[in-house]
Amino acid sequence: MPPASALREEGLDILILARTDARHEHGLSEAIERAAKFAELGADILFVEAPKSEAEMREICRSLPGPKMANIVEGGETPDLPNAALHDIGYAIAAYPLTLMAAAMAAMTATLRGMREDRRESLMGFGELRERIGFEDYYRVSADYESSNR
Repeated sequence: MPPASALREEGLDILILARTDARHEHGLSEAIERAAKFAELGADILFVEAPKSEAEMREICRSLPGPKMANIVEGGETPDLPNAALHDIGYAIAAYPLTLMAAAMAAMTATLRGMREDRRESLMGFGELRERIGFEDYYRVSADYESSNR
């Protein structure tokens, strides 16, 4: 299969995001050099993983062309800055890979504690839950099959 840049040149509507983890083992300068090379090779979005300070984040954005992506893990090494600050620094995209999982786990833990005390708080209504999960779509599609008779 041809590289993504060749496929894009053939007319496919794709963006190439290039990531380097060089910051951990080789330092910020090496990570920036690698990301710059990715841009030369056709990457559309550059992602230098794990800057350790706002100053490093600014250096990344100042040193590299095009859109940059920040990876924000609450409690991680990269500063968890507000969206406006990330934008001002020069980031076009921010990923929050663990935020929803952490929120869901906190809600599940609180709900389990409440159940132990016979409390059911902050629950989504059954109708909305069915809709969000897609129960009605499932029932509609499965109705065509004999095994779905209830």
